[in-house]
Amino acid sequence: MLVGCFFAALPGGGVGTFALGRMLMGAGSAFAFIGAMYVASAWFPRRRWAFLSGLTTALGMGGAILGQAPVALLLRHCGWRGSWLMAGAIGIAVAILLHCGLPPEPEGTAVDGRGESQRVLRHFFSSLSSVLRNSQTWLAGLVACSLFLPLIVFADFWGVHYIELLTGATTAQAATANGMLYLGWLVGSPLVGSLSDWVGRRKPFLVGSCLMGMLLLLAILGPSHLSLSTLGLLLFLLGILSSPQVICFTVSSEHNGREARGTAIAAVNTAVMFIGGIMQPVVGLLLDHCAGDGSSDFTLNQFRSAFLILPIAMAVGLLLSLALRESGEGARQQK
Repeated sequence: MLVGCFFAALPGGGVGTFALGRMLMGAGSAFAFIGAMYVASAWFPRRRWAFLSGLTTALGMGGAILGQAPVALLLRHCGWRGSWLMAGAIGIAVAILLHCGLPPEPEGTAVDGRGESQRVLRHFFSSLSSVLRNSQTWLAGLVACSLFLPLIVFADFWGVHYIELLTGATTAQAATANGMLYLGWLVGSPLVGSLSDWVGRRKPFLVGSCLMGMLLLLAILGPSHLSLSTLGLLLFLLGILSSPQVICFTVSSEHNGREARGTAIAAVNTAVMFIGGIMQPVVGLLLDHCAGDGSSDFTLNQFRSAFLILPIAMAVGLLLSLALRESGEGARQQK
């Protein structure tokens, strides 16, 4: 990722260089959550995986919230090129810390591929094949997608404009209310993960999350005009209710073998990013269809119609979560 920062910030670089830098940033970022979860699964007992997944997500949400004002200040003083160069420098420092601070994996958790590239490739394809053939991997990935859509579609793209239309708030006020969804994820992710580990269950949290999230989305998209404070509270609750998404990574890991843990987590993460990336333009197409006249000045009712895809996705997630097999320690101890 740090190489991507330097590429994108090269003085005199063209669009191709800039695009390459952005692509490298995305490729590097893809390893962040997966790598953290793999380290957690290698060094911590299974009963702590859901909590650590939630804690990792909470730290990411905290960075998204706290980084907005400092980044804006940095852009004002250093410009975008200087900001990315500084991000690359920070990336170098983090890479050095990880190299020096991460201990070697416990014995028996890693594949020793020194000088055995063919064996490493066979292990990779074997793990990938077993993960993709496991129906529980697909169910966990699709449930994770349904719970993630309010964040990637509403909060990341259209939320501020919708809040402005619904409440008459200024852009700054709407952005603050929109940020309550991130805050809900920050609070809910480690809390729900810890509760899931404590009771030794995964499935009830996912079923309840999809059900209550669907009802809350219908309330947010309902015909009544909500006040800014009420809407902010509802978005905060929606963040808490959709944050059990992090449990899906643990479920996928628990339903696949020890040597396929990283692949299982990556499969769910790929599904979330792929479907989330598709749904953003899909909602844009729905908005265009609802507008009909080609105007980009969408009305409140047009937003409501397009956003109905979110509770529908939650309903699909509810059905799929009911089909998931319980993977927590509590269920295994009762057998």
